[in-house]
Amino acid sequence: MSDRQVQTPPIEYVSSLKAGEHGCIFFTSLAEMRKIHFAFVKSGLEDNWGVVYATPAESFDDLKDSMERHGIDVQKYQERGDLILVRGEDLYKSGEKPDLENCKTAVKSVIEGFMAKGKKGVRVAGDLTSYFLPRGLMMQWFDLEQLFERQSTLPLTVICAYDAAYIPATKDLDIMFYYKKINKEWQNFVDAHSFAIYISKNQNMIFTI
Repeated sequence: MSDRQVQTPPIEYVSSLKAGEHGCIFFTSLAEMRKIHFAFVKSGLEDNWGVVYATPAESFDDLKDSMERHGIDVQKYQERGDLILVRGEDLYKSGEKPDLENCKTAVKSVIEGFMAKGKKGVRVAGDLTSYFLPRGLMMQWFDLEQLFERQSTLPLTVICAYDAAYIPATKDLDIMFYYKKINKEWQNFVDAHSFAIYISKNQNMIFTI
């Protein structure tokens, strides 16, 4: 697929996303990834979106603490029902054989619930790849990615994240080589999205796909 570079800073770009987009972040730093993810979450909550954050972790404590440090009042938004934190295994059940129907049902239910409350739409962010990729469950993750279309007619916007540590020889590359290597070796994953953000050291690039 062809792509086009976007000059907008990542935080500004994700904060202004409309419904229907499905993007990804390729990152070398969890802290940098979370800055972007949490800007997406925070701006959505402040603009009347329902938000879901999916994590592979057993506990939400670290996630909540990190969100709070980025200015998100987790307790307030959870009590309002505007923010849902979910464990990946509650969605896909088994990493080795993900329950795609359960995922579809859960997403449909969440969308319907938020829209019934008068929300603009639903924003979903997650770093579930950190469960699948270290275990070599590439196709299982790809099947889950395919549940979300590149550009959807649903009132849904999704940003997932890929840790470059699981992509050979990318960690210390210049940003342009980093981008080219990921696009070459992970083309199917890149093409499953409507945009991709690449973060390496203190540099970043955004491409629409």
